[in-house]
Amino acid sequence: MEENEYDIAEPRASVMIESLRAFGYDLKTAISDLIDNSITAGAENIWVDFYWNGLSSFIRITDDGTGMSEQRLIEAMRPGSRNPLEKRDLKDLGRFGLGLKTASFSQCRRLTVASKVKDSKTAIRRWDLDYVAKIDKWYLLKQQLLILHNISVD
Repeated sequence: MEENEYDIAEPRASVMIESLRAFGYDLKTAISDLIDNSITAGAENIWVDFYWNGLSSFIRITDDGTGMSEQRLIEAMRPGSRNPLEKRDLKDLGRFGLGLKTASFSQCRRLTVASKVKDSKTAIRRWDLDYVAKIDKWYLLKQQLLILHNISVD
């Protein structure tokens, strides 16, 4: 196909990421969706910590599941990372590759995921909705950038 036969109509990052916040989750269903990810990862134990202190508040969900490599984490953080037509494991509770992001975005403006697989370093990525809104690009922040800009890793 020739360039004059189409236009590229990628979604604007700032608009789309805000739209992903409006999927209708309340706190209970958002946390349930995130816990489903831990179950799919084979976790035997899941810890949910709540810290309430105004703008410094956070919720941390930790598990002892299989973990994700750096490449797998990047893919998991991609909105729409799974094709609903793909064949998946019967224990996989996800379908569209949106749950981690939409559940989290519905409750917060920063989503940080740290994951580790055996015999590898911890991989960390963060969606910062305020940063995406400012630059209007799909920039998934890396651990190095978080440290460089003195952004705490919750």
